[in-house]
Amino acid sequence: MPEKQAKGFGQSEGEQTFVLGLQKEESGEVAGNGLKSLATVAKKSDGIAGILNLSPTTQEEKKQAINGSEEKKQLVLNIANTVGRKILLRQKASYVRLTGNPFIDTYHRINDFLVDHAKISVRDKATFFRLLAVMINAGIPLIKSLKTLGIQSEKSPKLARTLFEMAQMIESGKSLSESMGMFPVIFHEAQVGMVHAGEASGQLNRTLRDLADDVEKSASMSGKIKGALIYPVAILALLAVVIFLMMVMVVPQLTKLFSQTGKELPVVTQILINASNFSVNFWPLILLVVFGMLFGLGVWKKTHSGHYIWDLMMLKLPIFGSLIKKAVLSRFARGISSLLSSGVPIIKSIEIVANAVGNEVYRRKLYLTAQDMKGGIPMAENMADSKLFPAMLVNMIEVGEQTAQLENVMMKVAAFYDEEVDNIVKALSKVMEPLIIVVIGTTVGGLVAAIMLPIIQLTNTAGGLS
Repeated sequence: MPEKQAKGFGQSEGEQTFVLGLQKEESGEVAGNGLKSLATVAKKSDGIAGILNLSPTTQEEKKQAINGSEEKKQLVLNIANTVGRKILLRQKASYVRLTGNPFIDTYHRINDFLVDHAKISVRDKATFFRLLAVMINAGIPLIKSLKTLGIQSEKSPKLARTLFEMAQMIESGKSLSESMGMFPVIFHEAQVGMVHAGEASGQLNRTLRDLADDVEKSASMSGKIKGALIYPVAILALLAVVIFLMMVMVVPQLTKLFSQTGKELPVVTQILINASNFSVNFWPLILLVVFGMLFGLGVWKKTHSGHYIWDLMMLKLPIFGSLIKKAVLSRFARGISSLLSSGVPIIKSIEIVANAVGNEVYRRKLYLTAQDMKGGIPMAENMADSKLFPAMLVNMIEVGEQTAQLENVMMKVAAFYDEEVDNIVKALSKVMEPLIIVVIGTTVGGLVAAIMLPIIQLTNTAGGLS
């Protein structure tokens, strides 16, 4: 009886049907559930064989059964690998799915390019640090935490891709700080340094919470400064565009009218007409020069000397310079406090913060300060001779160094400068609006005067003739 059963399901058509059915069932399971354990599939196969009493009885049949089993396992393994690769690609948020259709493939390539060059919002970054701290504090493994946060970050494909790549790096043996250091555009050196210190001290969850707070406060301050700077710049840029359009489209029509009178035009009107004629004749050159200057300014700012000179000019602006300076000092003080609380040595903290203050002038000065401190000069003494650091800040640093409470002192300094920035922004918002109104009124008034003076002359002439 066993022989007949073995023969019936051995090399016959029935065995082939059974094997294919089993393979179909197994492949369906793997495809439906993702990376299913191959051991479970193997156990299931052995169980079915036992129920059906398919154990081979001869040596030849044993060899055939072993070969068939190996083929089935190989098939299942291939299916699992394929599904695993698909899942991994999905997890990494890779949107390049080549289909052979040139239009669809081009769309996927463009989409993938946009994801690679997208920016991660400050809010998303702060949320990531805070949630990661909560999950680590709850005892969830780091790799699982990163993958979970990656899945939840579907609204930010760039962040999702980054988190899955970080999880892969950690699986290969890297630490969290090392994996963050592979993405310098997303995670600043100060953030990487704090995480590294948190890992070394065993207080990673606390460090991540502090990072979330620092990111939110820095973003809030940057938003206030940008708002104070962008508003007047945007208004003035809009005014320039309106004036240019008037010169090109409106004034030429009035010029035809004025030329028919034969009267000598006022000086203001003549200047306006000459400017209009120049704009009409050379408007492509004007646009080329404007955009060329903007492009050249952007390239120049990326050079070492250009970056330094630009940041120095920003610090010397009449009103906005003080605002920028206080914001830089706030970032400096908060960064030093956070790094010291994480266990980073003072000299290393200064070197890390130097790259995070956002100003090339202060960056160079802080690097020199760190070098002098290596030679034994205290930080307060080193900063006392520089106009970049106010006397109040130097005195506070000196007190912190003498009492070994520099971390707490610098946090108070950061809070002080945060309040100073808020006060300046509120004052600017009250002053800028009427100032902009005055500028717009003066400009528009000058244009109206240049246009209306010849018309008034014509009216007076016509009245005298009548």
